[in-house]
Amino acid sequence: MPELRAEETRLRSGVSTVPDGIGKLGNLTYLSLGVNNFSGVLSKEHFSSLHNLEYLNLSQNSLKLYLEEDWIPPFRLTEEYFGSCDMGPRFPAWLRWQTGIDVLDISNANINDVLPYWFWVVSSKTSSLYLSRNQLSGDLPTKLQLRLISEMDISGNNLSGKLPSNLIAPRLTNFLFHNNHFTGTIPPYLFQMPSLLEINLSNNQLSDDFPECRNNSSLTGSYSTDQPFSSVIMVDLKNNNLSGEFPCFLQNATAVSFLDLSHNKFTGSVPTWIVETMPGLEVLILRNNMFCGILPKQLTKLSALHFLDVAHNNISGSIPSSLAGLSAMTSYSYGLNGADYSSDSISTFVKDREVNYSHELTKQIVLIDLSSNSFTGYIPKELYFLKGLRSLNLSRNHLSGEIPGNICSLRGLESLDLSYNYFTGKIPASLTDLTFLSSLNLSYNDLSGTIPTGQQLQTLNSQYMYIGNPGLCGPPLLNNCSTTETNQDVNQVHDISSLYLSLSTGFMTGIWTVFCTMLFKKTWRIAYFQLLDVLYDKFYVQVALGKAAVVRKFQNVES
Repeated sequence: MPELRAEETRLRSGVSTVPDGIGKLGNLTYLSLGVNNFSGVLSKEHFSSLHNLEYLNLSQNSLKLYLEEDWIPPFRLTEEYFGSCDMGPRFPAWLRWQTGIDVLDISNANINDVLPYWFWVVSSKTSSLYLSRNQLSGDLPTKLQLRLISEMDISGNNLSGKLPSNLIAPRLTNFLFHNNHFTGTIPPYLFQMPSLLEINLSNNQLSDDFPECRNNSSLTGSYSTDQPFSSVIMVDLKNNNLSGEFPCFLQNATAVSFLDLSHNKFTGSVPTWIVETMPGLEVLILRNNMFCGILPKQLTKLSALHFLDVAHNNISGSIPSSLAGLSAMTSYSYGLNGADYSSDSISTFVKDREVNYSHELTKQIVLIDLSSNSFTGYIPKELYFLKGLRSLNLSRNHLSGEIPGNICSLRGLESLDLSYNYFTGKIPASLTDLTFLSSLNLSYNDLSGTIPTGQQLQTLNSQYMYIGNPGLCGPPLLNNCSTTETNQDVNQVHDISSLYLSLSTGFMTGIWTVFCTMLFKKTWRIAYFQLLDVLYDKFYVQVALGKAAVVRKFQNVES
C-alpha cells in the first residue's frame, strides 16, 4: 500500500466515509473521491503522510473539513477541488502554503469570512479559480497580477468596494464577478482584454456612465490589441445602477451573441449600429431601462436573434412589420445550435409570472416581449410568420384594432399577453387552434362578442383572462351571451325612444315660445297677421295664375 501512487474511488455500495488509513499512503500523488456520497469529517490525520500528493478531488460530497488554523499540510497541491464540501465558516488558512496551485475550486464551501489579501499572492500563478456561492466579504486589492489565470469565478458572495483599478490578466477568458456588492465604475481595461469571452457583472451596485469612446483615448492601458473586446461572446450587466446612453464600447464587440443590460438606468434610443457590429446576436435583453425612440427596423437583419426583450421602457411608434424577418424565430426547430453560455441566469415574465432561465436554457426560448412601452397602431399581420415563437407579450401599450385572425399560424405559441391595450372586435376563433397555449391574457381591452370555445381555451378556463372587456360574454365569464344581446336590443329601443321624445319636446317648446310671445306683444301679433295676409295673397295669386295657364294650354291643345 505505501507504493500506491494513484487512487480513484467511485461510488460503491456500503461506502459512506473516507477511511482514516488513506492518510498513510505516503507515495500517493493523485486522489479523486469526487461525486460520491461520502460524508463525515476529515481531519489532519486523513492527510498526515500524503507528502507527495499533487491532485486532490473531494468535490460534490457531504464532507466536513476540520483543520486547525495553524495546520501546515504535508503536501503542495497543483489541483484542488473542494466544491460543495464544508470548509467553513473560517477561510481555510492552510491554503497559504499552497503556493504552486494551478486549479482551485472552493465554491459552495460554506465559507463565511473575509477574503484575505495573502490569498491573491498565493494565487498569482493559478490558471483557474472558483470561489463562488460562499459568504466571502471584504474588498479586492487595487492592483491584481494574475498573469496565468484563464477562468475566475468569485460570484455569489458579499464582496464589496470597487473593482481593481489595475488587473493584469492577459489570458483571462471568464470574468465572473456577479451577485456581489461591488460599487463604483467599470474600469476601462475590461474592454480591451484580448482573450475575454464572458463578462458577468450583474447584480452589483455599479454606477455612472461608461468611458467615452469617441477617440478611444479612455481605452488605453496595460493591454495592446488591434481589436479590443472582439472575442467576447457574452456581456451581462443587468441589475446595476449604470446610466448614460447605450454603451458605445459594444461597437467593438463583434462576436457578442448574448447581451443583457436590463434593470439599469440607460437612456436614449436603441442604436441601429448593433446590427452591423453584433451580427451574431442571439439574445438581447434591455428591459427596465429608460430607452426611448422607436425600435429599429434594422433588427430584422439579426438572423440569429431568438430572444428579444425590451419591456418596461418608453419605446414608441408602431411595431415594425420587419420583425417578421427574424429568421431564427420562423422555425420550430431552433434551439441547441447557439453559443455556449455558462454562468448565472436571466429572468423574464412568461405565463404571467417571473421565470428564471439559466443562460444555457435561453437557447431553447423563442420570445418577443415589448410590454409596458408606448407602442401604437395595429399588430402587424406579418408578425405571424414567426412560427417558432413560444412567447409573445405586447401588454400595457397603446395598440388598437382587431386581433388578427391569422394568429393561428403561431402553432408553437405557449404564452400570449395582449392585456391593457385598446383592441376591439371579436376574439378570433382561430385561437382555439393553438394547441400548446398554456397562458392567455386579453384583459382590459375593448373586445366584444362571444368568447370562442375550444378544447385548448377550456383547459385555461379563467375569467381573469377576459376581465375588463364589458362587451365579452360567455364562459368562463358569468354574464350570459343571450342576456347581453337582449340588453343591447333594449338599449337600442331606449335610445330611439329618447331621440323621438327629445325632438317632440323641442318642437312643442318652440311652438309655445312663439305663441306666448305674440300673445303679450301686440306689435309682434299685428306684424304676424299682416305677414300671413301678404303670404296668403301671394299664394292665392300664384295659384290663380297657374290655374289660368293650365286652362289656356288645354284649350290650345283641343283647337
